[in-house]
Amino acid sequence: MRGHDVPDLDDVSVILVSYDSGAVIGTAVASVPAPCEVVIVDNASPGGTGFMDHFARPARLVAMPRNAGFGAACNAGARVAGGRFVLFLNPDAVLAPGALERLCAAVARYGTGLFMPAIEGENGRLMRKEGAIFQPVARRRRLREEEIAGDYCTHFVHGAAFLVERATFLEMGGFDERIFLYHEDDDLALRAQARHLPIIVVPDARVVHAGGKSTSPGWRRTFWINREKQRSERYLRHKYRRPSSFSGDLARLLGGCLLAALTLDGHRLMIRAGKLAGLLERTPPGQGAGASVAPRGPGV
Repeated sequence: MRGHDVPDLDDVSVILVSYDSGAVIGTAVASVPAPCEVVIVDNASPGGTGFMDHFARPARLVAMPRNAGFGAACNAGARVAGGRFVLFLNPDAVLAPGALERLCAAVARYGTGLFMPAIEGENGRLMRKEGAIFQPVARRRRLREEEIAGDYCTHFVHGAAFLVERATFLEMGGFDERIFLYHEDDDLALRAQARHLPIIVVPDARVVHAGGKSTSPGWRRTFWINREKQRSERYLRHKYRRPSSFSGDLARLLGGCLLAALTLDGHRLMIRAGKLAGLLERTPPGQGAGASVAPRGPGV
């Protein structure tokens, strides 16, 4: 691969998608280096965008007319971004000092690709998934942190934080907007691989991702999230012609619902019931928008 010059920070636009994320997004914005442009794409938050009044730095607002989903909002941000590079950052994620500089240095080393920091939870544990949806890598086969001695390539790009040249992202078609939420990063990873674009993890660049704190918790949200995950998986299986056994999935989810009910595990019941609802929906894969039937659902 042929490298680039190290991008200047003022040539990076940081894009954050918000849906009622006002409680956490200010911390994410504050972690962005001062020279970078910040673009907030708000997915028609019911609470409005007054949270931006409390930012410690300027940010550009792209107000979506409706909750169009995570991928569509990211694409809208990329289209208006002024930087040659875009960094997608979840509103409940925080850039560690020097993280963006290290990602930019990796661009100079390797050239065109998708660059991902090491993403860790608030407990310090790495959040790693080395394979995309149809390329699972068992947890026991994943690299342990002590085995990682430098940058490395992987098959999965985590949508919570990654850097890419804006033109490359747009030439790829951005995120697939037929996916409302979840697995859009799996799809992007599969398309990057098809184009022979490397997905490079830069472990010295760190992002702390709270995970699930961009919107309020609750059983209804758990049900909705898992229904959307199942709908997105159905769409990807249709798109890539990777069907699964409907009867097998149905039996597994029904059994999971029954077991959760018998053990009085409400959270697990909502997970299984949500996936069951997504499996049984009559809507063809990739049609319809989750927001139309779950107006309080998260857009990030």
